[in-house]
Amino acid sequence: MQTLLTDVNGRMEDWGPDGKMNPFEDIYDLVFQMTVRMATCEELATDVEKVQKMSGLYWTLEKSATPVSLLLPWFPGTARKNKEEATRNLYNMLCHYVDLRRKAEVPNSDAIDILIADGEDNTTIISVGAILLLFSCLWTYIVISY
Repeated sequence: MQTLLTDVNGRMEDWGPDGKMNPFEDIYDLVFQMTVRMATCEELATDVEKVQKMSGLYWTLEKSATPVSLLLPWFPGTARKNKEEATRNLYNMLCHYVDLRRKAEVPNSDAIDILIADGEDNTTIISVGAILLLFSCLWTYIVISY
């Protein structure tokens, strides 16, 4: 719990001494940061640039759900290409951190380490993390939009 609050505090300090923020963007960033902390590992959660890149990849996936891409999934449009590229980059990013945690000498209580200790393979671990992050992104988007 303390690390989660430390992450939130770090994000809120980025707002500056005035405490001004855009609630539609900064609250989303806070929720995404907390979800990354709970669903992945410390190495990823403490790297602000990687978390922002991951957030951007999820937004690309969200924007790729166009009517054409949903009705004609085989159509080789821009949305499909963007979705495939974002999915590949997201998978590679998460795979890197899973491999990093596998090679760590000292396991910790992060979600990735718990799944590694249970004997899960990389694909399963990445799927669980990606689904949790996707759910968080969609839920936050829905809440902020209304």
